[in-house]
This record gives sequence, C-alpha cells and structure tokens, in this order.
Amino acid sequence: MPDRRFATLLSLAAASALLGVLAACDSGSSTAPGGDTRPADAMHFLRPSATTPPLSNPVVSFYAKRGEDREVFMYYKPKPGTADSSLFMRFKVPGASLDRRPDGSAIQMGDSVLITITASDPSRMILDFQPSGLKFASTTPAELKIDFGEASPDLDGDGDVDAEDTTHEQQLSIWRQESPGLPWVKLSSFVDFSTEEVEAKLLGFTGYAISY
Repeated sequence: MPDRRFATLLSLAAASALLGVLAACDSGSSTAPGGDTRPADAMHFLRPSATTPPLSNPVVSFYAKRGEDREVFMYYKPKPGTADSSLFMRFKVPGASLDRRPDGSAIQMGDSVLITITASDPSRMILDFQPSGLKFASTTPAELKIDFGEASPDLDGDGDVDAEDTTHEQQLSIWRQESPGLPWVKLSSFVDFSTEEVEAKLLGFTGYAISY
C-alpha cells in the first residue's frame, strides 16, 4: 500500500508540472532562469535580418531621477515605403530604483544621474550601458526590454528556418557581460512571444544582449 500511494503522488506531481508547462505555452510567454555563464565565443547572439533597417537612435541619453519614473526607447528607422518605426529597446528606471553611484555613494531623493545607452555592436544586437558601476535597488530594479521582432528568424545561422529555430526561440534570455573580454552571465528573463520582447530586471550597468 505505501508503494502504491507514493506512485499516485508522483503521478499527480507529474500531471501538475505538465499543466504548468501547457499554461505557459498557451499564454504565449516563457520565463527562463538565470545563472549560466559562457565565454563570448560560446554565445548565440541574435542577428538582424537582411531586411532589418538601421537604428534611428543608436545612442540615447537621459537623466534618471530618484523619486520619478523615467523611461527611454531605441527605435529602428522606418522601412522603405513605410512611415512607422519599430521598437528595438525600452529601458525604465522606477522612481525608487536609483541606489548607488559608481563611487559607492548613496543617491538621495531628487538626485539625477545621466544614463547613456549605446548599441555598441548592432550586428549582434549588443547594448552598452553607462555609467559603469551604477547600482539599482534590489527591491525596485531597473527594467530592460529588448525586441527581437526584427532579428533574423534563422536563429542558429544554418541557412534555413526550421523546428530547431523554434526551439531556440523558446530558450531566449537576456545576458550580461560585466566588461569586454569577460564571460557572459544569463539573467532570469521573461519572454513575451505576442510582443516579441525579452524582459529582465537590472541591478547594475554593463553590456547586455539576447542569446539562447
């Protein structure tokens, strides 16, 4: 009897896990855990497609202010024959997010910090955030969203778009690199396939990109 009861519990747990997976698929989103580390030559960065227009503002600067929500966007140029631009990146700093300057000093209510975001390598859709060393509150982190709608659908670069690319799309996450030459670290990320965006919470500044 104990063995049969244990088997029943295992079956219920497996069914619950399967329902959770199906619910995530039905919602058109997924959440990827973080913590993995890879050298730069092992990364699978997204790349622009042949029809992806250049960025209209590859460098954006704004003042984040303690006590006020601030948000900035990076867009592609309109495609030929169209008037609308498509979004590449959005970055939000909630009012309670700014915590420490690069020198370690606390950021007080009402203080502002100039933030600059650069598409440092558009061919791999890599972003650089400055000032390096700026820290955000762990309870109210900054929010980064990167759009992959204009990326090449051939994610693995093998010359065709197939089921393997669909599998890789399910594995997309935002990764960070502390400084050039160092390994990349995977962040816990949320992927919304309906809007084709990957979102991660940021606690500090460095380089960021999407990879699988």
